[in-house]
Amino acid sequence: MPSFSDAALAMCAFWIVAGPLLDKRIEEKVEWLSLSLGAFALTASWSWSERVIIEALARAASLGGALVAGALFFSAVHAPLRRVVGRLCARFGTRPAVAATVALSGLAAPFVTAGVAVLLLVEVLAALPLEEGRRREAGVLGCCAVGLGSGLSSVGGPASAVLMSKVSGAAYPVGPGFLFSLVGAWLVPGLLGLAAGAAVLCGAADPAAKPRPEDPFSLWTLLVLTGRLFVFTAGLVLLGDALTPLIERAFLGLHPAALYWANALASVTDNAALVAVQVSPTMSQDQLRHAFLGVLTAGSAFLSGDPPNLVAAHKLGIPARGWALVGVPASAALMLFCFLSLAGL
Repeated sequence: MPSFSDAALAMCAFWIVAGPLLDKRIEEKVEWLSLSLGAFALTASWSWSERVIIEALARAASLGGALVAGALFFSAVHAPLRRVVGRLCARFGTRPAVAATVALSGLAAPFVTAGVAVLLLVEVLAALPLEEGRRREAGVLGCCAVGLGSGLSSVGGPASAVLMSKVSGAAYPVGPGFLFSLVGAWLVPGLLGLAAGAAVLCGAADPAAKPRPEDPFSLWTLLVLTGRLFVFTAGLVLLGDALTPLIERAFLGLHPAALYWANALASVTDNAALVAVQVSPTMSQDQLRHAFLGVLTAGSAFLSGDPPNLVAAHKLGIPARGWALVGVPASAALMLFCFLSLAGL
């Protein structure tokens, strides 16, 4: 019979994954849900310690710092960037410009965070002379690429930060390049493939199309976004630490392939929440690789799968149905590619 502590932890795991799906109000305040569940889980399991508090604050601060630095840099260069993009498109054509935009946005995500990389993606796509439907399709594929790129470093996004926090006590070495060595061989080809797909979909330049108006990133928006990201990440680190004993009993016996396909759930719920309730430092690197790749490849299938998706959808006017028409086939192709590659190892 499960103890009170196990029942409380299972309830926390359920609500961090299902809560945002069940109630729109919870989805809008998911960072406070994360923090409250993290604090409750640590209290229920008697797991509070100086170490876990410092770890939560450090991971959240590093991610928030990267977001602020990247956003300030983006705010300074976005106007000249639009002019440069326009000239390059006129000289080399639309397809190479779209491919380069998607690829570079994905490769920038591990350094400037996924949120800033999506802003960069949207700003450049808005400056290109594309028909609106083609611009939106390129935006969806670009967000898929940014989602993959965010998995290459601990500052790429909350999922990466939480994963690095969870494996900090693993038996194998976990250094700054750990994520790249773990999943880079699959993520980099995947995001380059998405860039090629976006170039094919976008078609030729539309002479009648006009660039979208500039939409600069205000300081207030930056402060609010950074605060929400800090609270969300810190809460997930706390929750993940408290859930570790339960995770080890529930997931360690699963085959890596089962972990991979189970994480198709990332298409409709937050990636970082799934990482928090699945990853344990006692997992093998093979289990960890399968679980993390499953989360990242499925994360942009639907609009609700990853928070940066909402930024792109708002700025480019992409409806949820239009997102799914492009995101689902792209994510399915990525999942199949990665699974077949993993099976061939």
